[in-house]
Amino acid sequence: MTGELLGRLASGAVTAVAAAGGALAEVRRVHATTGAVAAFDDDRALADAARLDREFERGGPVGPLHGLPVTVKDWIDVEGFPCAGVGDARDRRPTRDATAVARLRAAGAVVLAKTRPWGGVRHPLDPDRTVGGSSSGEAALVAAGASPLGLGSDSGGSIRLPAAWAGACGLKPTAGRVPGTGHFPRVGPLSDGRTQIGPLAADVATLERALRVIAGPDGHDAGVPPVPLVGSDRVDVTALRVAVLHGSGDRRPSPAVVAAVDRAADALVAAGATRVEWPYDWLADAWEITQGYWARATGRPDLTGADVAAQLWDWDRFRTRCLRAGAEVDVLVTPTVPRTAPATTSSTAIGPRTCTRCRRACPARRPSACPRARTPTGCRWRSSSSVGRGRTTWCWRRPRRSNGTCSR
Repeated sequence: MTGELLGRLASGAVTAVAAAGGALAEVRRVHATTGAVAAFDDDRALADAARLDREFERGGPVGPLHGLPVTVKDWIDVEGFPCAGVGDARDRRPTRDATAVARLRAAGAVVLAKTRPWGGVRHPLDPDRTVGGSSSGEAALVAAGASPLGLGSDSGGSIRLPAAWAGACGLKPTAGRVPGTGHFPRVGPLSDGRTQIGPLAADVATLERALRVIAGPDGHDAGVPPVPLVGSDRVDVTALRVAVLHGSGDRRPSPAVVAAVDRAADALVAAGATRVEWPYDWLADAWEITQGYWARATGRPDLTGADVAAQLWDWDRFRTRCLRAGAEVDVLVTPTVPRTAPATTSSTAIGPRTCTRCRRACPARRPSACPRARTPTGCRWRSSSSVGRGRTTWCWRRPRRSNGTCSR
């Protein structure tokens, strides 16, 4: 696991150059069958790793991620690497790192490659199936064990959906937890309050380790307040109230997914959490809010100023209702996807409409500002594609102490 690799790098048992070289070979191997990578720069990666080795000789590891190979979605700026974003700007090469990337590199990480969003990335275990999107290449490389840590972005499932279908862990942080500075296309708390930069990894411990590095204000993204990040070791599981959201009607996932979600909830209950009922029919309003967002974002010509004001007011009311409902529960366990990974020829396999459909199918994938994590459940299609459960906790909520009261 990644923690073991970090330990060997920190002790000097493995050099950063050796780790980067081995990871580059694995990334190229997986890319050959999945098409996961948008851009390589082996010389740059190995030079960065060699610099870390020299600094290690002078004073030990440079930070908590010393020598760790990482990959970055091609919607997030990495200085010197191409970053085309959603358009066709193939010649665009940023001159500075996105904030999250700069923080990873300052902590000792080595960027190996930029990964492909959407664009037909194939499943690492079955090339006839897709991992979805839009953090597609990240999910494929992480799930295949080629990249110990990936950096993606998520609006309505773009980290969680491909992580679920590929078999990895993914986290969409709380809105405003991680700066969006350097995301391309540009995002902000007013222009797009949904999109967040977040990590993908093989285990939850690595997600938390990465979040500690990339979270916090940067003086550029005005939507990131100085709120302390509290570790998972402060959470008392026995004080948690857990609700399960299966969905209903055309929003109900397959029986295999429902069973996997129930197993996840049962594990929390076995650890001491209390399962509670939590009505969620009102979450269906999120679909109309999301459609309104798309209409604004694409500049639909028939929208008036009054239409836009009404849409934003609906969004504000929805988020308020989320917060009020959140007073009754601490964790929501939900499906991340409605079924196992689809074939690459499926009309819902690749492209933004995959996320559109999945937002309808997965009741917790909504335009609130709450953090959501996706972790594997072990429910698998044949020998490959996986599904996952999501876990939603409430915005900026601090962990409950052992007496069951909030530690705020």
